[in-house]
Amino acid sequence: MGLEMKREVSSRSDRTERTRKRIVAHADRVFRDRGFRKVTVEELCADLGMSKRTFYRHFADRDALVVAVVVENVGRVMPALIENLTSNRPVDEIFRKHFDLLVQNLFSNVSTQVMVDVQVLMPELWDRIDQFRSAIVGIITELLRRGQKEGSIRGDIDPTVTGKLIQGILTNVAHPRFMVEQGLSFDQFVTTFKNLLLEGVLVPKTEGQGNGTPRE
Repeated sequence: MGLEMKREVSSRSDRTERTRKRIVAHADRVFRDRGFRKVTVEELCADLGMSKRTFYRHFADRDALVVAVVVENVGRVMPALIENLTSNRPVDEIFRKHFDLLVQNLFSNVSTQVMVDVQVLMPELWDRIDQFRSAIVGIITELLRRGQKEGSIRGDIDPTVTGKLIQGILTNVAHPRFMVEQGLSFDQFVTTFKNLLLEGVLVPKTEGQGNGTPRE
């Protein structure tokens, strides 16, 4: 392949990627406002001034676009979440940063209505999300055990039971349809849950920091 041909292929690839990103960015804005249940490919193409033929060069259908939007939003914060949860920093610092990342970098960009539509219309994608959440609970359970050794987590907290309780809350409360029914957003839930959890499991700094003394 000659140099000019390589440049042409590279330029075409760049245009393709820009178009794809434009579609995803626009769909993200529309889905946040309305969910995706009633949004059609025709409507998205009209908004973008794009033919359906061009759209279908990039996405097999609307559901493929929904997956791309969800992956884009989660992908922005995923590396930071994993890096934080697997770091060697003190456990209390890890927990605080974890919830801050969720509120500031993830749930501020995720529509509860989109998650409702995913849960109802795309159960396989929702199952993948739920499996990831369960994996995070497993990591948090192990961090609770490490935190007890460090002295930052109360000694009278059973990490296994706490992990199961967290899993139950995620399954039954941090549940898109339930949250919509209650008029809650994900960032409201995470902010309140953070305060309740940390207040309950962390040893107060003024009471036994570093010695594992259970909170009275």
